[in-house]
Amino acid sequence: MNIDMNLLNIFGSGDDKRKSHVKNLITVAMADGHLAKEEWDLLVTIARKLEMSNDDIQNIKNNPEDIKFTPPKKYDEKIQQVEDLVAVMMIDGDVDKNEMELCKKLALKLDLLPRVVNDLIYETYKKKIAHR
Repeated sequence: MNIDMNLLNIFGSGDDKRKSHVKNLITVAMADGHLAKEEWDLLVTIARKLEMSNDDIQNIKNNPEDIKFTPPKKYDEKIQQVEDLVAVMMIDGDVDKNEMELCKKLALKLDLLPRVVNDLIYETYKKKIAHR
């Protein structure tokens, strides 16, 4: 997964899009009933690349109902969001069924086929095996 791209170029200055994305990341990270340290650390790294402060992130976590879903318009932005969601889901080494279902639902909301989530998981495992 390429979360090292300049996310600001992809997401632009759209504050609503960035907050919506961070809310989705938090939602996926917590879908299995707990927030693993690795999930939170990756989530914060992504949010910081989107130029969000710790206060912004904490505010979104504490008040998710205040953030409305704001999908990006560009295909590349949609794919980047799903890549980030899958990265957060997989970072703790435990792909929970609820996290997986949520990633697929969010892919659909982004007008992408849910199988893109499966494809990204497959690519990630393939890369891990290749690096052994």
